[in-house]
Amino acid sequence: MDMYLYKVGEKVSAPCPDKTQFDLTDGGALFLAYFGSPTSKEVRAFKSGAFQAALAELDGIIFFLARFGTQPWMDAPYCAHWSEYVIQRPAEGEGLLLHIMLIDASTGILKVNRVIGLSTAFSSALLDMAVQQPKPASMAAYNQKLAEIYSRYTTRDLLAMAKVRN
Repeated sequence: MDMYLYKVGEKVSAPCPDKTQFDLTDGGALFLAYFGSPTSKEVRAFKSGAFQAALAELDGIIFFLARFGTQPWMDAPYCAHWSEYVIQRPAEGEGLLLHIMLIDASTGILKVNRVIGLSTAFSSALLDMAVQQPKPASMAAYNQKLAEIYSRYTTRDLLAMAKVRN
């Protein structure tokens, strides 16, 4: 397993458009939020605001939904078939580690680096969804299905369809 050091204030990625990403790794779960020039309110919310999460599944795509403080909910689609990880199912009273990074999309500079423990039930539901997720025929088919979902549903709609919350 490779180890990396991420320091707030240092460049961790190339500049990019605003986006969110979710992944499962050997170390647990990873949620990346790229905001162009995040405000001080957004930085505070990510750094110390109350964290909420939910999981929805639609047309074979998993959506990790997250909220920090009173900021709006965000969603990140996830396909387990493009992740490489080995994770032990957490025992009762334990959960996956969630590494959260807020990155300034305009500069690639890390603004917030936070770690949260997910509940046992949420962790188990996430791992079950990942194992049961059907494999897309291709990346193009996955992207087309994702575009169709986003043309029909908002993040709030996905949240209303969530099967589990942390």
